[in-house]
Amino acid sequence: MRFDPADGSKPTQSTVKTGTLATPPQQNPQREGFRFDGWTLDGQPYDFQTPILRDTSLKAQWTKVTDWTLSPDHGPATGAQLTISPPDRQEPQFASIQAAGNQVIGLTGDGRIYTWTQDGTPKQVPSPAQAPHGFYYLQVSAGSHRQAAVGSDQQTYTWAGRQETPTILDTSKNTRFSSISISDKQLLTLDWQGQIHALQYSQTNSQNQNPKLIRQTATSLPGQRQAVIAVGSDSRVLIVDADGQAWTWDASNTVKVKPERIRQEPNMRIIQAQALNRGFLFLDTNGQAYYLADGKNSLTAVSLPDSEQIGRINSSGDQATIIDKDSHVWAWKPGKTPVRSDDGSRQYMQAVKAGSRVTAISRQGSMFAWSLDGQGRPGKPARLDTTAAPILETASMDSQPLKLTKNNNSWQTGMPAHKPGSAAITITGRQDGQPFTRSLKYTVDQTLTRSAEPRSTLTVRFDTDGGKPEPTDQSFPTLNGKVKRPSPDPSRQGFLFDGWFIGQVAYDFSKPVTKNITLTAHWSPESRNTKWSISPDKGSQLGRESTTITPPDSTNRGIRFNQVSAGISHSLALGSDGNAYAWGNNNYGQLGNGTRTQRNTPVRVEKPKGAPVDFTYLQVSAGNSHSLALGSDGNAYAWGNNNYGQLGNGTSTSYRSTPVRVEKPKGAPADFTYAQISAGQSYSLAMGSDGYAYAWGTNNRGQLGDGTTTDRSTPVKVGKPAGKLADFTYVQVSAGALHSLALGSDGYAYAWGYNGVYGRLGNDNANGSNVSSYSSVPVRVRDPASPTNASKGIQATQVSAGGDHSLAVGSDGYAYAWGLNDSGQLGNNTASSSPVPVRVRDPSSPTITSKGLKAIQVSAGFSHSLAEGSDGNAYAWGNNGYGQLGNNTTGSSYVPVRVRDPASPKDTSKGLQAAQVSAGGDHSLAVGSDGNAWAWGNNGYGRLGDGSTDSKSVPVPVSFNLALVITGVRFDQTPASGLTRGDAGSVSVTTPAHQPGTVTVSVDYTLGGAPQTPDTSLRYTYLPAGVLPKAGGEGILLALATGMTSMGGVLASRRHRREQHSLSHASHE
Repeated sequence: MRFDPADGSKPTQSTVKTGTLATPPQQNPQREGFRFDGWTLDGQPYDFQTPILRDTSLKAQWTKVTDWTLSPDHGPATGAQLTISPPDRQEPQFASIQAAGNQVIGLTGDGRIYTWTQDGTPKQVPSPAQAPHGFYYLQVSAGSHRQAAVGSDQQTYTWAGRQETPTILDTSKNTRFSSISISDKQLLTLDWQGQIHALQYSQTNSQNQNPKLIRQTATSLPGQRQAVIAVGSDSRVLIVDADGQAWTWDASNTVKVKPERIRQEPNMRIIQAQALNRGFLFLDTNGQAYYLADGKNSLTAVSLPDSEQIGRINSSGDQATIIDKDSHVWAWKPGKTPVRSDDGSRQYMQAVKAGSRVTAISRQGSMFAWSLDGQGRPGKPARLDTTAAPILETASMDSQPLKLTKNNNSWQTGMPAHKPGSAAITITGRQDGQPFTRSLKYTVDQTLTRSAEPRSTLTVRFDTDGGKPEPTDQSFPTLNGKVKRPSPDPSRQGFLFDGWFIGQVAYDFSKPVTKNITLTAHWSPESRNTKWSISPDKGSQLGRESTTITPPDSTNRGIRFNQVSAGISHSLALGSDGNAYAWGNNNYGQLGNGTRTQRNTPVRVEKPKGAPVDFTYLQVSAGNSHSLALGSDGNAYAWGNNNYGQLGNGTSTSYRSTPVRVEKPKGAPADFTYAQISAGQSYSLAMGSDGYAYAWGTNNRGQLGDGTTTDRSTPVKVGKPAGKLADFTYVQVSAGALHSLALGSDGYAYAWGYNGVYGRLGNDNANGSNVSSYSSVPVRVRDPASPTNASKGIQATQVSAGGDHSLAVGSDGYAYAWGLNDSGQLGNNTASSSPVPVRVRDPSSPTITSKGLKAIQVSAGFSHSLAEGSDGNAYAWGNNGYGQLGNNTTGSSYVPVRVRDPASPKDTSKGLQAAQVSAGGDHSLAVGSDGNAWAWGNNGYGRLGDGSTDSKSVPVPVSFNLALVITGVRFDQTPASGLTRGDAGSVSVTTPAHQPGTVTVSVDYTLGGAPQTPDTSLRYTYLPAGVLPKAGGEGILLALATGMTSMGGVLASRRHRREQHSLSHASHE
């Protein structure tokens, strides 16, 4: 067994006999600033109750600990509005669950026990009195009235009824226990010598809340076999040995116990066992379940539909719950067929059923519960909260009481007058049921005092496809030139302009030109149809006739996203129509649509007040809770949270829900414009047309790069690196959580801001002086080939700053990373942080250090990383708790993995072809090579933009002007043939034969490559073979008799029409 603490320190190992249980280290690991959540296997909590059959590596799971915060923590001497926010509610990560009667017991990964009834609130079981330091519970077993647990000291503890604190079982201190099982009449314990200890209760009635345990003689299995798993009902005992063989005996036989071997198939190895009222349920290594009824000695197979493999079994009373390999929940009773008992919205690792209520642990360790109706249909799962929200009761500054006003989950108060300097704000309240006192620091501010090598000329041409005016060519003789979006947009009679494209991908005007290109105008027809249509809508019953199906125009407008940007909990995108779009969290107005309402599909960002008629957005950047954009008028715009002045408009109060103009730097020339923007945690960066980098917002770690730690509400100039000549300029900037990155005109990467213990700045920690500090001026990022040589640096073409790590594309085409690596976000196949750049590993050869990932673009998220590979695939690595790696799992990866192809998410050989990627807090965005926008990962607040709030572990299309493609047509379920594509998404098909009458036409189609519910609004009428279609009438009868002359038919037809005319005329008289 290998235990990886995932904190940069060396893993530990222990030896486990095959077929026995492993035990974790006697002390849980510790990590400053983090809470240990438990050990995980492949990203899923591990409960140490399954026999070990192969070498196994477990990884520690951590949650960052937060505390009460004050915002802002500095400001003027009076008048400031202060916000006091509680720490994040940190729910435990559960590893196992048991149920008995109406009581449920859960064990967390760090060894805490919670109990609750079906409709009750979870209550934590205290540690035993005089428990050793670092004590935790290792296993728990539930009875209807009594519970038992094994502690980290390998002793057995029991409690019952009103007894709140577990007490140690009166056993020899030399005996250590590995496993337990409790029922209403007995307690089974296994020691590490493989012996079984059966203890029976002296009284079993429910009135006795503290019955005595009567010890029985310890029992051993024949042939010195080691007992590993023990389960028992009131009538029988069942043991599984280290070879996976089951043994049983009568529980009432307490004098001379003789274990009886259960008949099993050859090579069958049992790895899980559960007791029911009248039998036992087993699971073998092949994922097959078996039932052993009382009085029987042979097993009966229990199978799921389609013989699907089983991953976990649990029991309660006369029923069991089964988790299949796809993490779905099934309910089963002996003699019955398993019934699906979850709604499919989540994946689960364990579940129990008590009455009509199911309680389950998700693959991420969260606890959910739902009820089943009278037909066994599952309701919507609700997460169980085990922690109460903290309560703030009082606040005072230097003993002066402050008036508190609650606002959602935080409290606000006004800042009283105070002299410059430090002031202590004392708060009191209740947290986790206990009183607390905290001291927060507020500072009253003092009065403030006031080369590129030439390249051959590149040309960009424009093809308007018939539109006018036709833009002139644009030429770029120097490095980093960018195409100026033509204005005004071209127009074309009868069509709407969708934007400029290269192939199917909308062109991103924020990217530098690297080769000769031609941009082509895309158009959509101006006519607006709002319904599906079919023409003609009738034909012969013999079929073989052509008809055309046209989708609604509203779905076929060809506007696409040319750029995406993922923030912490919201997303931004730039449309090919020049508009900016946003979705997700909107608490601070960061969506820019004039509201604070969250959106799970894109909404249009308002244009700035007073903007020119032909104004367009050229670039967007999503920060923590604010947003930035670059306008075609050369101005930068910002909206959202402004608590640190990150909007750059000269204020640092409140928020803005519509774009405001960022002020231009003081002393800037009249023709100054902004050229690039990047939004960080609570600050902003920008590139100016003068070649300088500018910054504004919070500066507590020097992240503004101006040589100070003073917050700024207007742009200030980022200093140049030491020793640089006057002609040095910056060509790209990237803002992270607390540090910043930039590319210089000399080709080197530079960094400033917080370096911390992880080396985010990449300037090495050989002498230990740079690791625990910050730099308020740019420093050169070290050369990975010579990391100790301060005179050398990494040559790069692009940089990206994340939460606590950094990424770059080197001039050699490889991806590099440095900083924190607790989740593998550096991608170098380790969990060790690095203060200098290391090469991201090659996905196809992750163990070979000389190889690496060739990348075109990289994007650093909070604790995961994305890249657009040189092969066109999107790659991801690092934290994957919400599926943000997009590889159809939730397990973290220390090397790049291919983001799955949305059309084939289970096919590991395929991947998402991407034109751009963006990593957010714990979600990811991409512009695909098909021109569509894709999203995956955490979907809280609807940040994926797919119309839901359910997290996704594979890419899903962002619901915005998705291309509609008809993939099939059925006439009353009979497929049509000869599907041919036409204009505006229409198709022509050949009808199949059908009996006369009107039928439903079902149209199968995709939006952005994702299958949709077929449209069934269309109808088609089959006419008898003797009738030809005729608009507005009943048709013309044909004479079909063989040998009949046509004249008889004509005369008969004329007579028929005269008679009908006479009848019609008579009806009007």
